[in-house]
Amino acid sequence: MLSDFLQPIQQQLLDNYYRPNKYANAYIHLYQEKQTLENYSIALLGVQDYRGYIGNKGTEHAADEVRKQLYQFSAFTNGVQLLDLGNIQAGETYVDTLVALVETLHELFKRNIITIILGGDAALASAQFKAYEIFENPITVSHVASSVLWDNSDMDIHKTYLKDFFLSNFLKKYNLVAYQSYFMHEKQLSFLSSKDHDVLRVGKIREHVFEAEPHLREAAMVAFNINAIRYSDAPAQPEPSPNGMFGDEACAVARYAGMSDQLMSIGFYDYNPTLDKSNITAKQVAQMLWYFMEGISLRRHDYPIVNENDFSQYIVQIEDAENDFIFLKSRKSDRWWMKIMYDKKDLQKHKLIPCTYKDYLTALNNEIPERWMRAWMRLS
Repeated sequence: MLSDFLQPIQQQLLDNYYRPNKYANAYIHLYQEKQTLENYSIALLGVQDYRGYIGNKGTEHAADEVRKQLYQFSAFTNGVQLLDLGNIQAGETYVDTLVALVETLHELFKRNIITIILGGDAALASAQFKAYEIFENPITVSHVASSVLWDNSDMDIHKTYLKDFFLSNFLKKYNLVAYQSYFMHEKQLSFLSSKDHDVLRVGKIREHVFEAEPHLREAAMVAFNINAIRYSDAPAQPEPSPNGMFGDEACAVARYAGMSDQLMSIGFYDYNPTLDKSNITAKQVAQMLWYFMEGISLRRHDYPIVNENDFSQYIVQIEDAENDFIFLKSRKSDRWWMKIMYDKKDLQKHKLIPCTYKDYLTALNNEIPERWMRAWMRLS
């Protein structure tokens, strides 16, 4: 099935950049037609199609440009290995490309292979999401982007693909990470709030990058749009902004995504090599991919929480508050959760909300954490 859609990497690229047993090449293996996948848990997949965003032609070359940088890096930490599957070429129509991506991801997910997608345009994220729908299990999606776009235009797919998420019965939660306020309309933020989705401003990440981690911890899927990064660190984007995440912050976010025990795919989208200066953006995306791999090596499999004996429990009393505030800290990963009891008649009914050590310190300071308040309002 996989061989029906995959095209091998160009030999010239391999001759110039892929040298087995040197640098990361020792841990990056090339897919051979009809080979078994049993020995691999992580795969890299390029998609050579730009037609979801006609005005950003050039993204179809993104995957190979990133490979040129990735192949030169040092080995992934802890001996993690990656199977490079090659590319899905553009189909006769854009829909054909989407179908090929859905089918390929479905086959990989059935084998529990975590997949890194190198787009291509951001509308490919709709196929990334549909690959999960086949299993009929609601999932959490984290979307790293400067803004969200949706309108009634049938011509600009990149402005409408998010509707596939919000209209689906299999979207459990949507997290928008690193958005910039001046790009977001009030009605968009109100919509996300009304549907119990979460948003995180880039300013919060700038204050402390670890604020992004709880928004990625439950994600089964991450779509990372290059427009979340400032122009100076990622110039190869169609509508650049002087502000956004710094490159090292984007790498940290990718690393947190890799640490998510739930995550089965991440897509890097809208990088356009024709706009790149000194290959800066190709290097940025390749470094984010490298840090994502490091994050996978750091997984401790402490979520979902099965045995609370693996966690330290802290109970905090806040003046004038009706309930105690319960925090859990994983002994495996040092990550924190808030345990919110939302039914006084049934103490077994509770919700575990990913949080940070900062939220615990806020409670110790006799203040109710903002994250706790948002979760409580949704549950009550």
